[in-house]
Amino acid sequence: MSTQETAKTLFLEADGTQFAYRLIGNQTPANSDSPPLLLLNHYRSTIDLWDPLVVNGLATSGTGRQVITYDYAGIGHSSGEVKLSIKGFAADLIAFLLVLLPTLAGNVTNVDVLGFSVGGYVAQQLVLDAPDLVGKLVLSGTGPSGSLGGDTPHRRPMAEVQSGIMSPTPDGNATSDAFFPSFIGGRDIGQAWLGRIFSARAGIAGTNGEPPFASFLTGPGLLNMTQAYLSWDADSLPYALLQTIQKDVLVTAGSNDLVVATANSFELARQLPRAKFFMYPSSGHGHLFQYANFYVQQVSSFLRGEFPEPRASAGAILPLGRS
Repeated sequence: MSTQETAKTLFLEADGTQFAYRLIGNQTPANSDSPPLLLLNHYRSTIDLWDPLVVNGLATSGTGRQVITYDYAGIGHSSGEVKLSIKGFAADLIAFLLVLLPTLAGNVTNVDVLGFSVGGYVAQQLVLDAPDLVGKLVLSGTGPSGSLGGDTPHRRPMAEVQSGIMSPTPDGNATSDAFFPSFIGGRDIGQAWLGRIFSARAGIAGTNGEPPFASFLTGPGLLNMTQAYLSWDADSLPYALLQTIQKDVLVTAGSNDLVVATANSFELARQLPRAKFFMYPSSGHGHLFQYANFYVQQVSSFLRGEFPEPRASAGAILPLGRS
């Protein structure tokens, strides 16, 4: 079985872009209840920088599903230019999935999607633009687009945090400090996380036809991604459409997220008719890596359909006479 450390880097062409991706875990069974799980990574990250504790855990969690990791256009090992909007990111992803899905075993027609941080933005836009391609959603350390104001204003990170993660020169320590706040004892946890993500591909990157290690995005592409990130924060349209999403969703957040405010994640869950919300204690943006084993168990249980289901949701009206 392939893992984050051993999976081959694959490529496919869609709309003129060579997209890099990896297939991790067992072959997807011919079971429509267990589609592959697509992972969408955070701001300026690549498929080389996924935490193996999360990726390998999800691939061996007993769900029997395949895990797919994917580089956005212009980032990591994918060709092309970084798009200037989250809608552009989602359009790329739709093109990628339409080419990929027919090649997978089991007559796969859709994927479950786990989006972390900016990956959660892309996941929301994907399900709005192509709902038939998405089964269930896991949205972690992420929030809605710009809100409509009123009682639920959109909360943005402190300037110091935002400038640290957006620095033209990538700074792993600044990212770690933003993901695992030191005031809740996260410094050692962050250093352990950095060690895992930078060492996971060390034995395979640049050998036997594998591309060299791809670290955090820099250069002109970073400016494009920053524009996409900030434009999403200012766009109220995706927020207004959240209540139309009739999908089972798990939203997770750290109790002290300095990058995407915990309140934003809660507001995201509150606007999604079929969402479940879980807040991880004494943690921040990187809660899914801090509590990797528990997170894997929780996500796997959700994907298996073991969470309580709502009796009704917006857009679904109970038959007359039933309460």
